[in-house]
Amino acid sequence: MAHPERFDAVVVGSGFGGAVAAARLAQAGQSVAVLERGRRWSPGDFPRDDTSLDRGWLWAKDRGLYDVRWLDTMIGVQAAGWGGGSLVYANVFTRPPHEVFESWPDGFDRASLDPYYNLAAHMLGVRPVGVDPLTGDVPARTTAMEDAAARLHRPAGTLRPLLAVTFADQAEGADAGAPAPQGPACTFVGECMFGCNEGAKNSLDRNYLVVAERHGATPLTGCEVDRIEPEADGYRVHFVDHASGAQASVIGRAVFLAAGAVATTELLLRNRDVHRTLPDLSPTLGRGFSGNGDFLAFVSRPRTELQPGRGPTITTTTVVDCHIGDEKVWFQVQDGAYPAQIAGLVRSLNPLRGRAGSRARRPPRPRRRRRSGRRDETMALLMMGRDTSDGVLTLDHQGEARVAWRNKPNGGLYRAEMRAARQTARQLGGRVRYLPSWSVLRTGATVHNLGGAPIGPNAATGVIDERGRVHGYPGLYVVDGAGVPASTGVNPSATIAALAERHVEAAVRDLTGEPGWVAPERARVRPAPVPEDEAMVAVQQWRQARGGSYDPSPWPVHFREAMAGAATMTRPDGGSVCEPLRLGLTVDLPDVRTAPGHAAPAAAVAGVASFGATRVQVTGTLELFPDVRGTFMRYDLRYTDGERCHGELVGSKTHSGGPLPHLRDLMTLPVSIDHHLDGVPWHGAGVVRISLPGLVPLVGSLRAGGRHGASSAATLARFARYFVVSAWRRAAASGPQV
Repeated sequence: MAHPERFDAVVVGSGFGGAVAAARLAQAGQSVAVLERGRRWSPGDFPRDDTSLDRGWLWAKDRGLYDVRWLDTMIGVQAAGWGGGSLVYANVFTRPPHEVFESWPDGFDRASLDPYYNLAAHMLGVRPVGVDPLTGDVPARTTAMEDAAARLHRPAGTLRPLLAVTFADQAEGADAGAPAPQGPACTFVGECMFGCNEGAKNSLDRNYLVVAERHGATPLTGCEVDRIEPEADGYRVHFVDHASGAQASVIGRAVFLAAGAVATTELLLRNRDVHRTLPDLSPTLGRGFSGNGDFLAFVSRPRTELQPGRGPTITTTTVVDCHIGDEKVWFQVQDGAYPAQIAGLVRSLNPLRGRAGSRARRPPRPRRRRRSGRRDETMALLMMGRDTSDGVLTLDHQGEARVAWRNKPNGGLYRAEMRAARQTARQLGGRVRYLPSWSVLRTGATVHNLGGAPIGPNAATGVIDERGRVHGYPGLYVVDGAGVPASTGVNPSATIAALAERHVEAAVRDLTGEPGWVAPERARVRPAPVPEDEAMVAVQQWRQARGGSYDPSPWPVHFREAMAGAATMTRPDGGSVCEPLRLGLTVDLPDVRTAPGHAAPAAAVAGVASFGATRVQVTGTLELFPDVRGTFMRYDLRYTDGERCHGELVGSKTHSGGPLPHLRDLMTLPVSIDHHLDGVPWHGAGVVRISLPGLVPLVGSLRAGGRHGASSAATLARFARYFVVSAWRRAAASGPQV
């Protein structure tokens, strides 16, 4: 291909970092070359033939759309094409909560990055999911996920995230302030992750890269960079032209690396350790890798109508902020479209069938239809969170990237994500499945590779400084996910774009000598809505109000308890009557994962009671092992017959003395009663007990809510241990009665 040899700037990669760099440098009057290994995809070109993964799907087969990298201890998935990962990402624009930046190097916080987030949101044209043109409503799985979240007691943390998609009301008329012409409206075919053949996806080739080319940037697609050599006036960037197979090079006064976290780190490692053209790169190169806590699950054969093949890929996000034991865990759960073509890609991650590139010619098995005739029988669940971000990328003997990643330090996060997936699947009436690589080898997969080029004040502590400049190599920058200091816990594309806007703005000022330069669009930018911040505030308020964690998947236990005895009821005139008293209660304990000896979350109680011949409905709470000396259980019940009487009944099962708990103490409930009959107040006191024969149906009624098989047994065993150990400790702590 014919192109100039020298440029003011060479950009390697055209994803979220590279597209930003190309646009801003070109707008600043710099001559720019953009090297992209993939092809230029247009609407209608993206692969859809799922009978063979050879046909445009895999980079390893015919330089297709997806590059699936087996990195030893993790699978990394990335895209190849003009627009990088934006071609196949799920369109979500999300900012991490403020606390994420507390672990980042000095100089980074949400407040200082928000103007750059707003700028990126403006460029991408983001907004929440619109309505399906076929139904006039949001997708079925959107409301199904919101309903499931409500049943799981976490509606406050559920939101509809901003999406970089053109919906019908936007396509009606062009926005004069838009950076590039808007495409046609979304048709809700659910194929965002395969490239949008409708042209409704606001991928980078429709905004930032349009701006770059409009201002003179030179696109060099099909060109894969291998080597970077310093020269007197910049760097010579060597690449292979895949169209011809020829080797070529360009020279840039400045070079901006944005090939993706794995590829950028791999390129730098090769130039330091193999080609030795950049021998003084930091010894920290490769550290700080993160899979962004990604975890993928599937809900199969749900009873709830989901229509997972309709709509954008993601339409809802549920924020989960909880503690697992003493460990704080933060992650989010998102619904995911599941079009027919995804089945073949998922099977490509099955380690028992070889690696992706070696078996792509085998056609996928046809999908079975349900007897009901519904084809949409699977929905994806995409989870991501704040992992340890301590993976290390190195080169293997073939010069290919591999990662040293440990699952154990991230076990709390992964277990919480798996429980959330199971809980969500149960709410939707389906079964949960995981990626074959995880089920067989416990090898996770990520589509959000981050890190590898740590930030530090010098080469001893980091590869780059706080402005993305590579230590020891003036004019060399890292502006993609490799330079993100740690997992964001959310979809990271917005953060990569915001950081790139920040870094490139500073670089342009250096290159042009214009200290006040800003992106031309800044004058038209208005603050974008941040629904995820509202959700985080709601979650925090929920937790503070309840004094507990926002738990993703509680381990509930249900049981029935029958007690009988008598109560003496005293009238206002002093007269009294002794009445038989019976209680038949159903107890719903929301979570059994409390440490033994500590108060469990209050259980909901419902049932019936009878005072002689009067039968009433009962509701209230039961506290197991409250923070009251010598108390095993405390009941706070309200009752009514709906007509003549109502009242309150309270009581506690307490320790009668000695170093050991007595069974009779756990079976005996003294009560006090505040009773109103026809408006006349009565007061009463009595005792009810569980009979010895009554223990059998009580134990037989124990159930683990929403759990089956081994999970149910584990929950009940956990509850039994909690109850026995707590009773023992409560008795020992109460001391002798005097």
